[in-house]
Amino acid sequence: MGLFINNREHPEVFKNKQNINEPNQAYSRKDYFTELINELRMQSQLHKETEAIHWKQVDNQLHDLRENHQYQKEFEKQIIQCLQTINDKQLELQKDLAGKLAEQAEFQGGVLQRLDTQEALIDKMSRQLNNIRSILFERTNYLAKKIEDGYKVTSSYVYKLMTGSEQPLTFFLLNHKKEEKQNHTET
Repeated sequence: MGLFINNREHPEVFKNKQNINEPNQAYSRKDYFTELINELRMQSQLHKETEAIHWKQVDNQLHDLRENHQYQKEFEKQIIQCLQTINDKQLELQKDLAGKLAEQAEFQGGVLQRLDTQEALIDKMSRQLNNIRSILFERTNYLAKKIEDGYKVTSSYVYKLMTGSEQPLTFFLLNHKKEEKQNHTET
């Protein structure tokens, strides 16, 4: 540190007008041990302050860790309670779903059984309809032949009564058509 001179109040104090011969100290004595102790004291003090700051930081970190640990415990308790509640609800839903699936399976079994029964009935009805068709076709064909035979007999009988000829009606119709064509071409 330099020398302070107060120029306002004591301007002449500590002023020298002569040249100063330097170095003005003939010898100097150093006490290395004292300097070492002083330096060690300063380093020790600095180390204590640094260590105190470090321990304070460690203490703050420990405090934060304890708070986080407590928060984690509370959070874990809440999660476990929620999971247990969800597990009870899930079991109820699974039981309910299993019951509904069993009902659905039973219903589907009944529907399939009814479909099988209905399919069998439709097959039976189809066979019966085919049988009725074939019977109707046979009967209709039989009746048509009978009517045709009866018509031939009746028409021959009527023709015989009217003309007195034994000629069948078909020859009469053919002759009649020929006569009409000849009459038609003549006119």
